[in-house]
Amino acid sequence: MPSSKTQVDISEAFSRVRQRFERSLPDRADAMLALALDQKTGNELSQLKAEAHKLAGASGTFGYAILGNLARKIEQLVVDILALPPELRALKIPELNKQLFVFKQTVSQVLGSSEPFASSDAKLKAEQRDIWLMLDNTQLLTELSTQLQAFGHKVQQISNFEGCIKRLQTENPALLFSQVKQSDGADLFKQSLLLNLLQQRQCPLLVFSEQDDFSLRIKAAQQHADDFFVQPLDVSNMISRISELLEQAAGSKGRVYIVDDDLMLAEHYQLVLQNIGIETQINTQPQKIVDELIYFQPDLILMDMYMPHYNGAELAGVIRQYPQLRRLPIVFLSSEQNKSVQNRALAHGADDFVTKPIDDLQLAQAVTVRLARSLQIKNLIEKDSLTGLIKHSAIKEAAELEYERSERSGKPLSIVMLDIDKFKLVNDTYGHATGDVVITALATLLRKRIRKTDRAGRYGGEEFMLVLPDCDAKQAQQLTMKILENFVILHFNTARQPFTCTFSAGVASTADQAFENAEQLIKNADEALYRAKRAGRNQVC
Repeated sequence: MPSSKTQVDISEAFSRVRQRFERSLPDRADAMLALALDQKTGNELSQLKAEAHKLAGASGTFGYAILGNLARKIEQLVVDILALPPELRALKIPELNKQLFVFKQTVSQVLGSSEPFASSDAKLKAEQRDIWLMLDNTQLLTELSTQLQAFGHKVQQISNFEGCIKRLQTENPALLFSQVKQSDGADLFKQSLLLNLLQQRQCPLLVFSEQDDFSLRIKAAQQHADDFFVQPLDVSNMISRISELLEQAAGSKGRVYIVDDDLMLAEHYQLVLQNIGIETQINTQPQKIVDELIYFQPDLILMDMYMPHYNGAELAGVIRQYPQLRRLPIVFLSSEQNKSVQNRALAHGADDFVTKPIDDLQLAQAVTVRLARSLQIKNLIEKDSLTGLIKHSAIKEAAELEYERSERSGKPLSIVMLDIDKFKLVNDTYGHATGDVVITALATLLRKRIRKTDRAGRYGGEEFMLVLPDCDAKQAQQLTMKILENFVILHFNTARQPFTCTFSAGVASTADQAFENAEQLIKNADEALYRAKRAGRNQVC
């Protein structure tokens, strides 16, 4: 056996090799990016493929699985590009540039922090970045800035392409909204350095044109612009699109509830999933599974098939006894190979079966695919197509779940009912299409202003409901008043004239009085809403 001194020497040698590998990463990331951007001899893609292949293997060996996964994706993308005819390869280069910049950015993050990468990534996403506006039209620029700020966005005005390029060297905006041509004749689509930087930063680009021209739309598509707007600008639609893009970038990848009697294995699964941005919770006491599910509200359950006291099929059967949990997907994770046994297990209420052993990458991929499908179905079932908010039945269910949670925790729960004032007059005067714009604007404002733990839903027509856990009546009223103040300053442009809208709202809270159920709480909020209407509208009661 090696002596203690030998073991120390080996450890030190590994450490030195690891440090050399770490020091080489920034240069290797830069070199790969340069190969993609500067293709002259035709061999650059082959060199890039070889370097990505080496990094894919080495990164995992030295404990940087996230870099290994990214390098593997880059390698596969290069293989796909090389399989294309030479004249079509340029179409895929922007996507390759984006992946290479992500790899470079990730190298900086993992080398600059002793924390797990997922934690650093979470902090990065949580950081609010500015929206950059690059417009010559002073009136439009002022209006956009005012309205975006009313929705809670931070705005920076950029004067020209050169200034934008300079700032991109050190700053990373949330997105850029730019006109196609500036007053001096400069053309956005001729700014190759600017466009490359935006792609590298993975910064959404929204394009604004004075005229609707097909050739300009093609150029925008070639640059992977996220949207194209024309004069006269539909401000409400533009703001709704911006909010949608920012929510997609910052949104959670889903929640997974892990049930396994092997705690160390469950913790390992937890680390793997957290490392790719998925929220997790481990169940250690099967008897508490229903309470924990109602509290955590996962998007998927990952459950071991065989456990000492209760097997997975039995627990799945219990879960399906609760109406609010019946749509929750359950995936069995087990070493069981017998298909008949697997099918019998699925008949007990589970939705899928993943066979052990499963490596970290396969686990991440299996859960990610199933989560994406689960969230897609959930959105189709729950969300209102016009506003993107959850529907009447789903917001009522959310209120019931939060009421049960409030009863157990002793923390207050507030319900807010909102109704747009004189909405029939808006429809009669400006048309239903404009009425839809007003509804969408308020929905966007609600999504932007509430906390992640809150829920907003379209209760019906022009009426909305907010479910605010751990929030008393005073806090709920202050939040709703702030939303009202921001809604009042929004201007809706029509062919006839610009106009503004208000809403009335009612608040009810468990902090003020006892309620037998969520239905009573909703009814009290609705009564408060009508008091606000009778008192003159444009207020919160």
